[in-house]
Amino acid sequence: MMLVPLAVMLLLTYAVSGYIGLALAGLLFTGLVVLGRLSLRGKCQNCHPIIHAASEELIERLHSILERANLRDVEIYALEEYIPNAYSYGRRVVLSLGLFEILDDEEIAAVVAHELGHIKNRDTFLFPLVAYVRIFAFLMPFLLLALTQSFWITIGGFALYLWFELERSKFLRSREFKADDVALRLLEKPLSLKAALEELKYYEDLRARVKSHTLPGIEPTIDRPSQEKRNYWRPSFLIFPTHPTYEERIFRIVAYSSISS
Repeated sequence: MMLVPLAVMLLLTYAVSGYIGLALAGLLFTGLVVLGRLSLRGKCQNCHPIIHAASEELIERLHSILERANLRDVEIYALEEYIPNAYSYGRRVVLSLGLFEILDDEEIAAVVAHELGHIKNRDTFLFPLVAYVRIFAFLMPFLLLALTQSFWITIGGFALYLWFELERSKFLRSREFKADDVALRLLEKPLSLKAALEELKYYEDLRARVKSHTLPGIEPTIDRPSQEKRNYWRPSFLIFPTHPTYEERIFRIVAYSSISS
């Protein structure tokens, strides 16, 4: 469904400007992909192999999960960042050092299993592509404006962009659920993913309370950006949520555990 508003947008471009409009749209998308690929170079510059940050017991647990997932070629890294975070790209999983401060070994293994779910589901290929398409969809109304000088056609383009954002939100939320489903099948204790999510939710709620505190405090780094090279490619505009809530994910995990037990 996410491709439907894009197809309509391209049909609109062809209807108002013919093949010239489609050619310009193609050049725009190609340029975005090239810039996006260039921006991914040097990703995770402050990363180190997980073996330098984790205990032997955790390393063995992670190797077991990799074997179970049939993803022996995936590399796991620790990031020198003390805000709890985890992500995957290509064939890599990255865990911030902050995760080790708030999660135990079982919970960290559950987070890794979730990221392996993204890799198995090919999300590490799909997510960057969706990011490129998103920026393309956002810029297309401006291209339509330049081609037609028509206010109403431009408004129609923005309406199609909003439709795309809605479908994108549904798609990305569904991929998070699917990654959880893979993780639950990989873990010996599926409820460890629930425990990890509960700890992360508690931490985020705590940060929100600190940020909303109006008195001077001794927590000056709560919003300090990382000093590593910033990725300016990531768009800052967000209309629809791309992640399900912790409550939604926890509910599904409990339901899965009840059925499988």
